[in-house]
Amino acid sequence: MKKIVFIGVADKTHALLVLGRLLVALGNKVLLVDSTVTQSIRGYLPNAYANSAVQDYEGMDVAYGYLTPEQLERGLAQAGTTPAFDIMLVDTDHTEFVFHHNLSQFDKRVWCWDGRRLSLEKNEELMLRLGLQNTEEPVSFFELLSPDIPGKLAAWRAEKRLRHIQLEDTVFRFPLDERDAAVDLNNQHHGRIDLRGLTGAFREMLLTMLEQLGDCDRKTARRAWAIARKRVRVW
Repeated sequence: MKKIVFIGVADKTHALLVLGRLLVALGNKVLLVDSTVTQSIRGYLPNAYANSAVQDYEGMDVAYGYLTPEQLERGLAQAGTTPAFDIMLVDTDHTEFVFHHNLSQFDKRVWCWDGRRLSLEKNEELMLRLGLQNTEEPVSFFELLSPDIPGKLAAWRAEKRLRHIQLEDTVFRFPLDERDAAVDLNNQHHGRIDLRGLTGAFREMLLTMLEQLGDCDRKTARRAWAIARKRVRVW
């Protein structure tokens, strides 16, 4: 099973649900785990519980309310969900889920932030608590910035402030656009993931994510988008 972790402070729940939908369109069995403090994914599920649960949503299994891998394993067992997943996407903003599992054990890692100075400082503290400063070689991360506002953001160099992190050349930037925000809100209220209405910039960034994290070419990524866009589930 391929494991991909998205770690840090950023508005990324909708993007991860769309990514999961695209991976499902390619025939993958996907597990999306929201192990964040806020549990934002509950706002998208038609029938979310106040505690923890594993639910089928848009062809993938969505788990929320589990702070550690052990809790998740028990939750999957109780839900009777088969562990034979092709891809697991983990969204977290704390150390508990990855603390007992070296980050290097994940196939892909994505550093997520929203451009704010406080978010950057919190992410740096998170990396230090995970002990990356003690690794022999830098751990590679993709960078995700959401929202990416118009204008020039002051450059920051993680390799200077956190020498144990090596950033990949590809950066996932999601521009702030009211049309994408409207689709996001409608998907929450309708309990589905509808790709229609999303901007070309959002689409291109998701295709890039699918290529880089799902290890596929552009043609395959476009086919996944076409399939997912046609299949709109009504709950």
